[in-house]
Amino acid sequence: MRSSVRTLAAALALALPALSPLAASAEGAVPGAVSVARTTEDALIIWDASPEVAGFVTNKTPEDQAAAQLRHDALRVAAANVSKIESSAKTVTIRVIYNKSGPYSQVYKAETFGGVVRYATLVFPYKDAAGDKDHWKTLDAKAPLPGWIKYTVLDKLPAAP
Repeated sequence: MRSSVRTLAAALALALPALSPLAASAEGAVPGAVSVARTTEDALIIWDASPEVAGFVTNKTPEDQAAAQLRHDALRVAAANVSKIESSAKTVTIRVIYNKSGPYSQVYKAETFGGVVRYATLVFPYKDAAGDKDHWKTLDAKAPLPGWIKYTVLDKLPAAP
């Protein structure tokens, strides 16, 4: 019974981002699923960056380069979704998460689900974002973030095998 629950959890974790209506499918879109979880007060947008993180591991992308790309893509997620937030919101938080793989299962011939990692948060005042202060929506990937945008890394990226 316990292994069935784990298998179901792993299958859902892999399938839900692909089934999401907001899953990135357009060319140039950020990979992964985006959910606008709360639109008022302290608005919350959750970005499941699992496909991008998996690509970093597969391609053995250096951690600093992968981290910079995630920061830039979190900003792109914010820019694409800030219009969905109500004007009464004070702050907007983009929560960057990814699914962690567990040990390989001989029974199922696949990696198991190891949980969800909260990798980083991007937080900014709604009024500044809505007004495109400092032209933040079109910042170059290597440009520093404006001072009113706070990006905090909370955990590590997985190492390449």
